[in-house]
Amino acid sequence: MDGTARWQLDNVGKFYSAQAKSENQTVFRISATMDEPVDPEKLQLALDDAIRSHPGFNVTLESGLYWRRLREGVWRPLVKPEGDAICGRLHFGPESLLFRVIWHERTINLEVSHMISDGRGTLELMKTLLGFYVKWAYGETAPEQAPASSEDIQTEDSYSRNYEPKESGSTKTPKAYRLPGWRNLAKTSFSELRLDADAVYAASKRIGVSVTSLVIAAIMLAIADGMHPWDKRRTILLDIPVDLRRFYGSGTLRNFFGLAFVSYAPDEVGCELEAVARDIQRQLSEATQLATLKQRMNRMVKLEKNPFLRKAPVFMKDIALRIAERVNARHVTATASSIGRVELADAVSAHVRSMTVLTSTRSMSFTFLTFGHELSLGISSILLNRDVQDALARRLAAFGLDVISDTSF
Repeated sequence: MDGTARWQLDNVGKFYSAQAKSENQTVFRISATMDEPVDPEKLQLALDDAIRSHPGFNVTLESGLYWRRLREGVWRPLVKPEGDAICGRLHFGPESLLFRVIWHERTINLEVSHMISDGRGTLELMKTLLGFYVKWAYGETAPEQAPASSEDIQTEDSYSRNYEPKESGSTKTPKAYRLPGWRNLAKTSFSELRLDADAVYAASKRIGVSVTSLVIAAIMLAIADGMHPWDKRRTILLDIPVDLRRFYGSGTLRNFFGLAFVSYAPDEVGCELEAVARDIQRQLSEATQLATLKQRMNRMVKLEKNPFLRKAPVFMKDIALRIAERVNARHVTATASSIGRVELADAVSAHVRSMTVLTSTRSMSFTFLTFGHELSLGISSILLNRDVQDALARRLAAFGLDVISDTSF
């Protein structure tokens, strides 16, 4: 060994590593728009500090005949101006870092491969990066930017640590309605809807549901608006990533989430947003119980630990994982993921005007977060039409939640 640090991929990272040779790799993007144009030299200094604080992100993908693992990057990661495709592939070869920091005018963008982290882990790196940027660019010191946990804790595979084989199991889900329309796998389209967060919170409180339930209900209805009348008996099914760290007390910045599923059949529940949101709230309450999440998580890990799959060459593992991906994709209509409310230190938030989140997709995905007085809802899609996006804006407006801005790119 050459003394370079190496880490095993976590359960989800192994799944996404099967995309290593694909043009359409799963990548998160969190963006922060500052109050002044970005200073790239100061951003570089901030990145240097952030990576010293979170070295587990500065990695490449190393492959052998029977395995893949993460290897500490040997090159200094450099910031660069915007130019590549949004959420474009990160892995090109053994020297490709699995994250990047890019800037454009007043906006700082952090993109991270799903091979190494999920939305919550990516957010932690972004918060650290912004804290150090404020220090270098504005001469203001945010609260201590040292890592909240040790490197071992940050890079822990919490799936394996908390694996209980006897607790594995599956839950039945109805056959999912699939979005119609021509698709372009080679090019994902992105759009962002921005809403008044205070108005969304007030509306959700008025009807007794969470903001997440209200937004997901609006998404469900937007999809239903494009269904033919004879499809109204079918079920729209969304998978919702749920952060497992709070259940297990984990400090990992690697992937560590479970999946909750919520469904909506227009002919059974009707098309009133309030009624659908209350039904989604009920489903989420049941689907996010630890016992339910634990069953699904252990089932995923059990598959990975299958002795036949573990001993198979990488190319055979990739084939099996790609088949599993296609099968799973046919069981859901779309994905919706909430990062929640982003809280920054006062010294940092004073210079951040807005934050957004996006992810690449192989179908249609919705990602949203709240920062300050704004809720940003990112939509990524391989469909050539904008029917769902337009219907979502109409549904929200009809409920009194006007879209402040609707941007496509």
